[in-house]
Amino acid sequence: MRSLVSLVTLRLRDLYYRWKRFFPSVKLDDLIVLYQSDNYVVVNKHYDVLINSDSWIDRVTVATQLKHRFPEFVDAKLSHYFRFVHRLDYATSGCLCIAFNKRASADASSSFRKRNVFKEYYALVEGHVKDDAGEIKIRLGENTEPGKQHCMAASDSPWCRHPKTATTQFEVIERGYYNDLPATKLCLLPFTGRRHQLRVHCKAIGHPIIGDVTYDSRNEYNAPRMMLHAHRLRIPTQQEFIEAEAADPFAPERMPQWRCLDVSQRL
Repeated sequence: MRSLVSLVTLRLRDLYYRWKRFFPSVKLDDLIVLYQSDNYVVVNKHYDVLINSDSWIDRVTVATQLKHRFPEFVDAKLSHYFRFVHRLDYATSGCLCIAFNKRASADASSSFRKRNVFKEYYALVEGHVKDDAGEIKIRLGENTEPGKQHCMAASDSPWCRHPKTATTQFEVIERGYYNDLPATKLCLLPFTGRRHQLRVHCKAIGHPIIGDVTYDSRNEYNAPRMMLHAHRLRIPTQQEFIEAEAADPFAPERMPQWRCLDVSQRL
């Protein structure tokens, strides 16, 4: 019975996200440019938008937004018009770098492989994180649990296969309340680039990212989005130094549901 309920829940969730993708909350011209040169552009990706897609459902993706904004840089030989240097999940917002030519793409990709790239994320997580700072070293691998093959699993899970090293540093920015439930704003620094790394690591320490229905289906916080944002990005390349910052969407003036504690009230 439980497995049937789980399958029905997954199916309903899939239909819901298909509906969201067909009727997106953003338009083609809703593209914020954070950095631009002859070789690269860094944009502030909107949450709940795919980077690219082959499905007719996805009328607005980052690729189609770029095509609309920069038609002169479209490469007709590429299936999705542009060279994406790295990726962000569908539900994640923030800094995303795109190369305008093959040489620039290879240069930036080399920096990622050598782990010379600085990436800083902001996240709102469930509960009050006790430690002000720390490091999470939990290996991540493929999730073989039925119905969850699109997810990743921590190495202590019986469903985890082929785990690889993953390291994340975190620092508490603020503690407070989201919709009157305890929450913490974290600064997250991934030192490895595993798929869903930050999401699984936050869940593994007992503080799932608010709104991440993939790894915490309860969504008790009634969040309209997953609260994960790529805040800063620095990429050293042979041609230039790329640096961009996407405004914090979780600031109280932008998100009234979030109420941070003042210094005297912090845990």
